[in-house]
This record gives sequence, C-alpha cells and structure tokens, in this order.
Amino acid sequence: MANKRRFKIFIIVSVIVLIVLIWGIIWVNIEASKHIVKQGNLPTDNNANNSIEHQETNKEEDVGNKGENEEKPQDQGAQEEQKNPSTEPANNGEDTGNTATKPVVVPEDLPEEEIFSVYNKTLIIGDSRTEGFKLYSGVKNASYFCMKAMTIDKIVQGKQVRIDGQTVSVYDLLNAASYDKVIVCVGLNELGWNHIETFLDDYGQLIDRIKEKQPNATIYMQAVLPVSKSKNDSDKVHNNAQVYWYNENIIKLASGKGVEFVNPAAALVDNDGYLVTEATTDGVHLNAQYCKIWAQYLAELIK
Repeated sequence: MANKRRFKIFIIVSVIVLIVLIWGIIWVNIEASKHIVKQGNLPTDNNANNSIEHQETNKEEDVGNKGENEEKPQDQGAQEEQKNPSTEPANNGEDTGNTATKPVVVPEDLPEEEIFSVYNKTLIIGDSRTEGFKLYSGVKNASYFCMKAMTIDKIVQGKQVRIDGQTVSVYDLLNAASYDKVIVCVGLNELGWNHIETFLDDYGQLIDRIKEKQPNATIYMQAVLPVSKSKNDSDKVHNNAQVYWYNENIIKLASGKGVEFVNPAAALVDNDGYLVTEATTDGVHLNAQYCKIWAQYLAELIK
C-alpha cells in the first residue's frame, strides 16, 4: 500500500512538473515572438534610404524638404562639446562614387546687390557653416551671430561671441535693432546628441524669445544641409540619415511655432542628395563658390 501511495504521489508531482515546463516553454516563445515583432518595427537602413529618396523627389513640391547638412567639429575642443553620439545607424546605401552630379540650381542672373537686397535688416544665427556664409557669400548687409562649434543650448543660455570689437549674446543683438527677418541655421553640431528632444526644446525656446523681442520679424528655420558622400559613408554621426531625421523634426517644430522652414539644399546637392564633391573639402563646410550659390538660392526662398 505504501508503495502504491508513493507511486501515485510521484505520478502527480511528475505531471505538475511537466505542466510547469510546458507552460514555461510556451511563455518563452510568446516573449520571443513579441521581441521579433518589435525589432521588425525598428527603422532599417533600407527604410531610411527609401525615406531619403522620397524626400529628394519632393524637394521642389514641399518646402519641408529633407536634404540638409551637419557640421563637423573643427578641433578636439569642438568634439568635446558634443553630446554622446546617436546610436541610429548611418544610411549609406550602395556606393555610387562621386560621378552622379546634376547641374547646380542657380537663381535668376541679377546683379548681386539686387539679389542680396532681401538680406537688408536680417539677422542670421548659426554655427561654423554660417560663419563661412558670412565670410564668403558676399552677403554684407545682414547681421550675424555665429561661431565655430556653436550649439542651440549655448545660444539659448546666452553664449557670447565677438562681433565688431564687442562681446555680445544673441539677446543683445535682438534688443539692439529691429529686424525684418531672422534666419536660424543650427543642427549640425547637435546631430550626435543622445536625445533630439533636448535639441527641439532648446530650439523652441529660442524661437519664442525671437518672437518676443522681434514681433514683426519673419522667422526662418533653415534645414540642416546634407554632407558629401565620402563624409556620409565614413561618419556614424554626421551623415545624411541623421540630417534628414533632424530636418523632419525641425519642420514639425516650425509648423508648431507658426514660423517658416526653408531648405536651400536643392542648389547644393547631387542626384543622390549628397553635398556635391566640388562644394567642400571636408564634406561638411562649403567653399567660397558654393557659399555664394547658397546665399543666392536662399535669397530666392525668403524674398
């Protein structure tokens, strides 16, 4: 009797253990399936490439075009100023070399002083790309607030730069004169920030302050310009996948704030959306010739 009783207990315990094991296997499979589904919803390189191609196709139909550029830190100090790099994969696509170029879009052939008259009473805010614009574009009638390695948080916090022998913040310039237009060109140095929400929050604060101090000015948020193919293929942070992602969010921010978004990239990129090879030596910053083209095309967009 005792043996039969022990046998029954053994059978019952074995059945319970078997049920627990089966349930555990089922649960693990369910969780694995959920994980696979989640992974399938993450953006892939191909999806990002398709997005870029779609954006390039529509760049003349929608002012909210995604084809902008980022800025490379110029020295070790600039690199230290950047936040941790994003883990989003670069969107390089197939290597097509530098042979795919298209005729540069050049605005109407007018005297430079007539084209650039739209920059009268204009303040342009930005980083080292804007610094190049200031030095080489030929636009001498605008006011500038720009500096190498400048980022949106520094601007909002009142970072000062040296202008015409004086050290001033952007707020000093906004208080000192009345502007018809304010153009903001940031985003290059912020591409590697861990959280784009921080960039957008700071950018929104700057737009609010500009509105407060310049209520009659038209505010333009310029798209981040693209980088060259060689830069795109070699940099996990400063690449066109990051650029287009930031531009998508800048467009949304501009819409939410009721200000203008402008994208002059059409005059500066090849058929694949890369900054044309002859426009830059480092893949990011524009040379004198293309700073002039940038200025002329931007003038057409804001006139």
